[in-house]
Amino acid sequence: MSKFVYDDSPRIKVLTEEQVKKVHEEALRVLENMGIIFDYPEAREALKNAGCKVDEETKKVYFPPELVNKCIETAPETFDVYDRNGDYYCTFGDGKVRFNPGSSSSNVLEPDNHTARLSAVRDLKLLTKVAQSLPHIDFVSSSVVCEEAPGELGSQYLYYTEMQNSIKPIIGGSTDVEGVPRTFKLLKAVLGSEEAVRTKPYTIFDICITSPFKWSGIGARNVVDCVKYDIPIEMISAQIAGATGPVTLAGALLEHTVEMLSGLVLIQVLKPGFPTVYGGAPCIFNMKTMYTPMEAMECSMITVAYAQMGKYYGLPIHTYAAMSDAKVVDYQAGSETARSGLMALSAGFDNVSGAGGLNVIAEMSIEKLVIDNDFIGTLKFLENGMRFDDNTLAGDLLIEVGPAGSFMGKKHTLKNYKKEQNYSNITFNYEERAIWEKEGSPSIMDRARDYVDSFRDKVVCPMTEEQRARLDEAFIEVCADAGLSEEVARDLIRKYDEA
Repeated sequence: MSKFVYDDSPRIKVLTEEQVKKVHEEALRVLENMGIIFDYPEAREALKNAGCKVDEETKKVYFPPELVNKCIETAPETFDVYDRNGDYYCTFGDGKVRFNPGSSSSNVLEPDNHTARLSAVRDLKLLTKVAQSLPHIDFVSSSVVCEEAPGELGSQYLYYTEMQNSIKPIIGGSTDVEGVPRTFKLLKAVLGSEEAVRTKPYTIFDICITSPFKWSGIGARNVVDCVKYDIPIEMISAQIAGATGPVTLAGALLEHTVEMLSGLVLIQVLKPGFPTVYGGAPCIFNMKTMYTPMEAMECSMITVAYAQMGKYYGLPIHTYAAMSDAKVVDYQAGSETARSGLMALSAGFDNVSGAGGLNVIAEMSIEKLVIDNDFIGTLKFLENGMRFDDNTLAGDLLIEVGPAGSFMGKKHTLKNYKKEQNYSNITFNYEERAIWEKEGSPSIMDRARDYVDSFRDKVVCPMTEEQRARLDEAFIEVCADAGLSEEVARDLIRKYDEA
């Protein structure tokens, strides 16, 4: 990707080249004249030293256009990500779309596909094991918040749980001011050294701006600390069109662009070339129901538009999709998941969060995560495109078989069928009705429920005894940092082990 170049590849688009450039010009004008609140002195000082005008009374920062453009130029187009073992996992931003479960849900949907309840550590443990097993879920994430976790601890109990049940990289974050240095201690315990944490990123930190136009003390501090500790940042704007942002879709896009560029500048003035993802989670405010859907078509249109802006800036891009605002796994859940997931793929996103998510990501269904994995598998099959050469075109084979012939017994079929068709399905039904009825006529939820149940008592990719000991020691230290006693820390460890 190049900087400030319109992406004219055959992707889904809602903006012309002229409109993309107009949004950028307007964003520069707003950043220079309106000001963004940064509620953290160190962030304001860094921006002031870089040439921004700062009003300490209002905590507003005003951005010179030339500085914004310079920071877009210095932000990298890709960066490497590693797994729990310190092995290379993927290059983020390499043009391949990668998926992870939704994040920070307070509730889980029970397997009965009706009852929602507060999430617990047993849910995150099970969800992470299932996510580790699913071939099309690329990262794990802090999918549920766990009611056992003390508020003082922020998200560190979630990391503690995820790290033990998957080797996949973690899309995480923090809800507290000290979250980054505390998480760094856990990462160091697992990877074995500070150098490994800094040079082999195992987690990406989601950090949200508070719309409209405010980097809170927690958010701004997390940005500064992530740069200090070399943890890649995924910036997220979650404005609500009609409430915390303009009701017009173009206006919501402009607000998103302004908010993302303000964070990008802070990151790049702190450390030019620092890995930064251009993300978002746009919502709308439904004036009829007073609800804030994330997967309405209007949200997807904003999403596609900001994908075009991120591509224009030559940055890796992220969104929330392949999820639903439905309350159960039903037709709405399937249609919204499919539509938003396909649009995200077609828009060229690098990271898509949301699989398993329901009800504005307030709820997670582990069964839906399994079903979504199957759908995502079809998206990845589409992404890989059609193999096209003399072998796959099969002209000679057509002549050989001829009219009224059969291709089933040919070596060409045996050699190619696994490459030409997607067989990674777990829950979708591609059987004859008679076979399905003989199996007891299982629904898609029945199949997903059986798959999830198979992991309840299963141990998946356990840590070494040495790793677990280091992680427990670090977790107790993190709890002490949060003002919690060793007794509380060991009780949380016990609850995890019993979950």
